[in-house]
Amino acid sequence: MPDRNQSAALGEQRPALFFRNRRGSLLTWAAFLIVPMLGFVGLGVDSARGYMVKARLGQALDSAALAAGRHASDQAKALEEANMVFKANFPPGYMDAVVTGPTFAFNGTSDTVTVSGSAVLPTYFMHLVGNDTVTVSASTEVTRRTVYMDVVVSIDVSGSMDDYIGGTKKITAATDATRTLVDTLFGASETKELLKMGLVTWNSNARILDINSAYQRNQAKSKSVATYRDPYTNTNRSTVWFAKDSPVPLFTRPANGWTGCVHARYLHDGNSTNDADLIVSMGSVGGKAWVGWKAAFDSGTSGQPMQCPAQGIRRLTNTRGQMVSAIQQVKDPSGNTDLAVGLVWGWSLLGISGSPFTGDGTPPPAPGQGELIRAVVLMTDGANTQDQEDAYEGRFTASQLNDRTKTVAQRIKDAGVVIYTIQFGYNDSTQSQLMKDVASGPSAPYYQYAPDAATLKTAFQEIGNHLSKLRLSK
Repeated sequence: MPDRNQSAALGEQRPALFFRNRRGSLLTWAAFLIVPMLGFVGLGVDSARGYMVKARLGQALDSAALAAGRHASDQAKALEEANMVFKANFPPGYMDAVVTGPTFAFNGTSDTVTVSGSAVLPTYFMHLVGNDTVTVSASTEVTRRTVYMDVVVSIDVSGSMDDYIGGTKKITAATDATRTLVDTLFGASETKELLKMGLVTWNSNARILDINSAYQRNQAKSKSVATYRDPYTNTNRSTVWFAKDSPVPLFTRPANGWTGCVHARYLHDGNSTNDADLIVSMGSVGGKAWVGWKAAFDSGTSGQPMQCPAQGIRRLTNTRGQMVSAIQQVKDPSGNTDLAVGLVWGWSLLGISGSPFTGDGTPPPAPGQGELIRAVVLMTDGANTQDQEDAYEGRFTASQLNDRTKTVAQRIKDAGVVIYTIQFGYNDSTQSQLMKDVASGPSAPYYQYAPDAATLKTAFQEIGNHLSKLRLSK
């Protein structure tokens, strides 16, 4: 039997032994729990990685689907571009993921493209609890519609465009910027199945002959029509005339020396209902037979002198090279400014029904067969200016020309045409308001002010980007 001293010593040791035993138990439990604890922590880390990969995968599939949807009639090209876009948005090896897909399904009945894909990524922590990989999947569907686009660029070539701005001649800045728009819309393609572009230059008038066409009187052709009363001479006629290669009907056969400009279809008789200058179709207006246009002559030739640009028009084309060639020939600015003329002939070149250029534009698709976007891009460096040699023979003040410009712009917009305006190097509050009123909206991309050549190019680029987005969103 232990003595009293031994019992006391043993009593003192028991608490220490208890706590030593408890620490050992805690370490044992900690060792036992550390694996699942790491698993729970790893679950959060690896789940976050999975969410990031899934989001990136979904974005890449969306972009690929939109790329495929651009090519309604060429599935091989759709797949080529879509796969390229997918790889650009989900590069190989992203977060060590291994991708399966994308897989494309084209449904011609519903006109949809469905794109799906999956990605397997290794886990950093979850393999401790037996999960070596995480698999994420995503899919998207876009409705693939046929979207046609006809775009006319209408460039001011009045005399001030021969001035320099920041060391660059304005006309050079304008042609360079227009080329940017062509490049944006055509991309790397020489031709576009669903895109047409045209070009018209103007000062106080617009030259309506083709850009490489020269008028010769002996090549003009007549066409018999129902007898009508010429609104200018108030005499009966039964023919209209056409210059070589031009579809614009003329009341009379122009003499030699005519370079391709015409009068606005306007009568200075106080009866505004007689005037057809604000429309592009041919026929009866206010009881007057506006079945054609009156040819106007340059200064120094017989007849009423009139300013006329050095270049003709580039009718709608789906070939990049033809647009580029036309742009390169824009030069030798001269004369004053008539914005209404630039709008009317830009509108006419779109080839809408009733225009002299009917047939050049894309016909409106049948319901369910696609959509058509028409647009006019109007660029000017100045304000309306009254002149005896303009299309109205100086009968309007600058303020009245502004009203005429706003009226024709509204008619164009009412016809479903989008108008973009660019005010280049001329910062005037009255002009700014006019250009905002003319445009389809008072701010970018519809209205833009470009103080120099660099911002002019940016403005055209933004218009091109906006038109491209319209193609995708339709």
